[in-house]
Amino acid sequence: MPEDLDYLSDKAIYTSTTFNPVLGRTTFYANIFNPGQSSLPLNFSVTNVRTSTGKLTDVFKDSVDVLAWKRGYTGSEKTLDEIQQKRGLEKHRLWEVRPHSGEFVLWAAATDQLLAHLPDSGYIFDVEVNNSGGHRTYKDLRLIPYRQRAYEPNQLDPVTGEVKKDGNGNLLYVNPTVTNITGDVSGKSLSSSQVRVYFTKKGAGSSLTFRFFDKDSLAIDPAKFNRTVWDSLVHGFNPRKTATGVTYDVAYPIPLVKLKTSFTNNDGSQAAVAFTYDRLGIAGIRSVSSLLLNFNIYEKGDWEIAFHFYNDTPRFRDE
Repeated sequence: MPEDLDYLSDKAIYTSTTFNPVLGRTTFYANIFNPGQSSLPLNFSVTNVRTSTGKLTDVFKDSVDVLAWKRGYTGSEKTLDEIQQKRGLEKHRLWEVRPHSGEFVLWAAATDQLLAHLPDSGYIFDVEVNNSGGHRTYKDLRLIPYRQRAYEPNQLDPVTGEVKKDGNGNLLYVNPTVTNITGDVSGKSLSSSQVRVYFTKKGAGSSLTFRFFDKDSLAIDPAKFNRTVWDSLVHGFNPRKTATGVTYDVAYPIPLVKLKTSFTNNDGSQAAVAFTYDRLGIAGIRSVSSLLLNFNIYEKGDWEIAFHFYNDTPRFRDE
């Protein structure tokens, strides 16, 4: 009897051949290989990795420790330990192909220190695909990463890493969404551009602190945001409130996965926080004000997010 061989279709192709992930973030490229009518499973491997100048490199040869999910994250975990129990260290190459799907993964362990990034032209590589019915090599796929950006939103140039400037040469800032906040000095509504957001990494732990500053750079007591539900603001634990900030124990990255939860925006791609307060306005009408921010933090640490009302301090008092 003739040997029963698999079939490798002539129409099997990669639908994407150039990849531009941001270093320091786990990035999946799914559904990028069309097997045509090929018999499954197929076997994939990355070969012939070289720099943009054509020099062979083994930068993807060695495996590193990466934090991977062993059980699914839901957003309903009640403790930091419960989250950590769902993850564990595994050995993976920084840039790897899934062995039977052809999908690619850049792991967060791939940092500026380990991989070249723009303006460097990155890496060129081939992918070998086979089953018992044949063998094919897809040549000259490209990995051209952007440098690390530890948080979003930011005003950093993705190539140079420098802070962007506007047409007049002024530095650009991250601004939150401001709703119905009145300036205490001007008595006028504040715009988003009058509030600046600063992300600062303070240490190597695993916490997140929110702080607020008035026009004189003096701390605003978070208690003034009297309608804020602090216990469910972020998926964090053990909140510590002081007159200068609120700190949570958290797991990184934030959010942990792209999944819509009560702590994220509508598509689950960013954490969503809302700081709200009310006061009696003109004619005794109660007014509700909000300060909103959607964000990501990709790098573990003791991070602070500070909101600076640099132009005018919010009016918290009743009229």
